[in-house]
Amino acid sequence: MKPLFRPSLPAAKAWAVARCSLLLLFLPRPAAAQVDASQLPPPANVPIDFARDIKPILQTSCLRCHGPEKPRSNFHLDNRPAALKGGDNGVDILPGDSARSHLIHYVSYLVDTMEMPPVGKGDPLTPAQVALLRAWIDQGAAWDAGPPAEFAFSMSPVFGGTSVSGDVHKFREYYWQPGGLNGGLAQFDLTEKTSPDTKLTLTGHALLDDYKFALSLRRDDLGFVQSGWEQYRKYFDDTGGYFPSMKPSAPRLGTDLHLDMGKAWIDFGLTLPNWPQMVLGYEYDEKYGQEATTGWGAPPGAGLRNIAPASHHIDEEMHVIKFDLDHEALGVTVEERFRGQFYSLHTAYTNGAARNSAVENVHETNTYFQGANTLRLERKFTDWFFVSAGYLYSQLNSDAAFADSVNNNIGLVVRVPQITLEKESHVFNINALLGPFNGLTLSGGVESE
Repeated sequence: MKPLFRPSLPAAKAWAVARCSLLLLFLPRPAAAQVDASQLPPPANVPIDFARDIKPILQTSCLRCHGPEKPRSNFHLDNRPAALKGGDNGVDILPGDSARSHLIHYVSYLVDTMEMPPVGKGDPLTPAQVALLRAWIDQGAAWDAGPPAEFAFSMSPVFGGTSVSGDVHKFREYYWQPGGLNGGLAQFDLTEKTSPDTKLTLTGHALLDDYKFALSLRRDDLGFVQSGWEQYRKYFDDTGGYFPSMKPSAPRLGTDLHLDMGKAWIDFGLTLPNWPQMVLGYEYDEKYGQEATTGWGAPPGAGLRNIAPASHHIDEEMHVIKFDLDHEALGVTVEERFRGQFYSLHTAYTNGAARNSAVENVHETNTYFQGANTLRLERKFTDWFFVSAGYLYSQLNSDAAFADSVNNNIGLVVRVPQITLEKESHVFNINALLGPFNGLTLSGGVESE
């Protein structure tokens, strides 16, 4: 059996591509373009009330892109501390100086490619609205006091029972639950918001053989942690086929057949202003137990009836490592995705009754590592010219073994000690979109694998 992971795997090439792409992310940004402040509407000559004059403008034209969830360019306009910090393009609001505030330049459409709202994403602000924003900034950019710290908790307990008359095992297989008493928490939710940009949530449920817990802690200007665990049980009927002349006519294994399936995960995210957004995560998946594998029946006229029940023991697990990166630099959007899977499967199958006096034993194993890395770049050069390019690298290394033995008067063993599979892929893609004329759009792409 080959080792599950080999340091010399060409998957290292994928990381090399990722490292090279990271060099693009930290190139210095060009200095902000100079604007002619004389083109700006003059500030409104009225005392500004945020709730009356400014909040409606932000809600209508700004918060769709600069709200609390994944704000564009990491620039928040949903609370004052985050708004005054600015985003990827620097500080955009200078209290007391609206003429030099980038936000005013953007909403006045004085900076190419930085119009707010973007062209086609919303109606431009009117001169009167820009005048109110200017007066608001000149008067100190006051904000609502905002809601106090929030805390909320809810849960939905449930309790009951099921009485089953007939095939109890078939009922469990259909409804994924045993008969008898059952109960627990059908759902619980806890939310705590200690500040406008910090939020803690805990959700899940806890029932018999069905559990889930998910925890999330997020701070908008720093990052987040998301983790959880879940497990549930799937039941199987242990009854074989039906044949009237047999006693019993529908034989049973007398075994509690079920699979326990679950997973655990944790993700760390970084959302610092002016930095690439990155997520590093790990996930563990498991499946363990016995499932029914009864196969029964025979050709017409045959004396043998393979109707005895059988089961399959499964021990399966997988480890997943992932890395995501998103950034925008020099007008280029960069997206990086990496996934690595370490998989292991062991199964065992025993069938005695189906072969009269013979007993068959089957054992299978399968292990593999599969890694994939993608890099995507795209840029809009003009209103009518858009280009995107991508690269995918994937590597698969797998080993498997199989053994089938039948113990009877003769004896038979079929064994395959090792099956090896290796696969490597490189995929390149480039696309262009042109729309220089009204009513006409041209697109083209090239892909190589």
